[in-house]
Amino acid sequence: MVIEEVIKKRMQKLAQSLDKIARYRDLSYDEFLQDDIAQDIVEYNLLIAINMITDMATHIVLDNNIGNPNTMGEAFEILSKERYITVDEAATYKQMVGFRNILSHEYVKINKKVVYDIMKSNLKDFKKFILFVNDNFLQ
Repeated sequence: MVIEEVIKKRMQKLAQSLDKIARYRDLSYDEFLQDDIAQDIVEYNLLIAINMITDMATHIVLDNNIGNPNTMGEAFEILSKERYITVDEAATYKQMVGFRNILSHEYVKINKKVVYDIMKSNLKDFKKFILFVNDNFLQ
């Protein structure tokens, strides 16, 4: 059984991070490249948002006794295997974990175009995860 308070706190932090990212969605790519503060805010909040969905996935897996993930991405594999999410969704979330690792460990190798594209077009993946959690684990 999932501890709702744990999930709700992470959900709140996720929503805050997505809101901060959304403030910069109207920037053109050139404007984004010229604004190092916007880049920092978007990158940091992507890192936080990915951490939040990973934490929630891990809590869901552990609290429901359906596995014991050894890596950040493995929780999504387990959720897929147990048919909570699709194989494609698990693959997307695992890619997000990979990108999170770049954000947190490879500071000089961060591709600003990738960050910009995620900000403009891929926040829907976070929203899909939010719906999954709300529909299945929160009352």
